[in-house]
Amino acid sequence: MFPTSDEMAKQSTLAFLLPILLVCAAILAAYYFLPQTGAGTPSGGAGAISLSIGGAPFVSGNTAALRAASTCGAFNVSLDGARFGVGSPSLSAQFVLEEGSHSFFAQGNGCNSTLAFTVAARECEGDGAAVCVKNGCPGTRQCSGGVFSECALQKKVCSPGEKVGCSLNGCSFGHITCNQCGTGFGKCLPDPEKENATCAGTPPQQ
Repeated sequence: MFPTSDEMAKQSTLAFLLPILLVCAAILAAYYFLPQTGAGTPSGGAGAISLSIGGAPFVSGNTAALRAASTCGAFNVSLDGARFGVGSPSLSAQFVLEEGSHSFFAQGNGCNSTLAFTVAARECEGDGAAVCVKNGCPGTRQCSGGVFSECALQKKVCSPGEKVGCSLNGCSFGHITCNQCGTGFGKCLPDPEKENATCAGTPPQQ
């Protein structure tokens, strides 16, 4: 039995389309499975940009340094949305700190990175000191890099509440008591628990 005209037309169409379909399949296979080319394109989309800032403390008016390195080729860096610099594949640049919250953004070929940081207001100048109080005791705060250090208490010379014997007038005796901060002793006072000898003819201390 011979094929009809309709069947012959279908066979002719399939014979025409089959090579086209095979070519398309080969192109798709090449795109997905063969290595891609292109300058700066990381293999398989891998790569990263590292950002770090050196120069603490972060205080307004001070200078800090941005350090950036990329494993995905050249990259652009912006600070608060404004152009800052270009790295290929690294960047190191100094900048002046301004009070407030800021962020660096680095954009490379297929990768990016963000680094947010905060700059504090300037508290002091030079290396001066300021008086402070901690736990009710006096101390000092030292200026360094535009900010004051923690309150440092005076060196202790005795234990708070410690009593040491003393002479009132060379004949009567009492005690002195270490203050609550341990930085020194108070006035020599008579000891009510003891009878103090008094030199003949020497009036008692007022």
